[in-house]
Amino acid sequence: MKFRGEEVTFLGWLDNVWYHFKAGIIIGAFALVILVVGLTQLVTRDEHDVFVYCVGDHGLSAQAIDEFTQEMQNCFAVDANGDGKSVVDLKFDKFVMTEDANGKRKVYNPSEQFSITERFNLELASGECVVYIMEPAFFAGNLDYLASLEEELGYLPEKAVDGKGIRLSDIDSYKATTTLGYFPEDYIICLADREDRFDDAYYDGNVAFFKNLIEYNLVKN
Repeated sequence: MKFRGEEVTFLGWLDNVWYHFKAGIIIGAFALVILVVGLTQLVTRDEHDVFVYCVGDHGLSAQAIDEFTQEMQNCFAVDANGDGKSVVDLKFDKFVMTEDANGKRKVYNPSEQFSITERFNLELASGECVVYIMEPAFFAGNLDYLASLEEELGYLPEKAVDGKGIRLSDIDSYKATTTLGYFPEDYIICLADREDRFDDAYYDGNVAFFKNLIEYNLVKN
C-alpha cells in the first residue's frame, strides 16, 4: 500500500491518517454518536395521546414536568391511538410578565420576546397541541383560537370562563392531584379549536383527557 507515494503497511497507513485527520475523525465520530442516539430516541419514543402546552410567567423544572406527565397519563389520559398506552407530553414556554401602568394586572411585551411569542402563535394556529394551560392574559387574548366547551363537551361547565376555559382552582382535580398544583391557581385550562389538522381520534382523546380532569369529582362519585 502506498501513502503519498511511499510504501506503508496498513497499520502505518492508519497511523498516518490518524495523525493528519484526527480532529476531523473525532468530530465526525461525536456527530455520529449524537445522530444515532437521536434516531434511537425518535424511533423508540412512544407516540403521545395527549399534548399539553403551558404558557405564562410560571416555570417548571424538568423533574416537575416528568412528574406531571406521569401523573396525568396514569390518572386521566386515554389511549387515543390504540397502542395500549396512554402517553402525555408537555410543552412549556415561560414569558416575562410585568405589571401594567396601573399596577393591577400582568402584561407581556411580545416584541421583547419575539421568538417565544412566534412559537406560541405558530403552535396555537397550526401545531399539534390541543390542551392548553394559560396565564389569564394569554387566555383572554386568544379566545378566537379556542374551542367552545359547550360544543366539545355537550354542556357548558358551571364555572366556565368566556365559555372556553376553566380556572384550575375551580376543578376538584387541582387539589386532588399532586402535579396540577405545580401551576398557579388562576391559570386557565382550555382546548384549541377543532380544525382539519387534527385527526379526529387524536383530538377526541385530548377532549376525553380534558373532560376527565374537569369532571374528576363527578367521576369519583
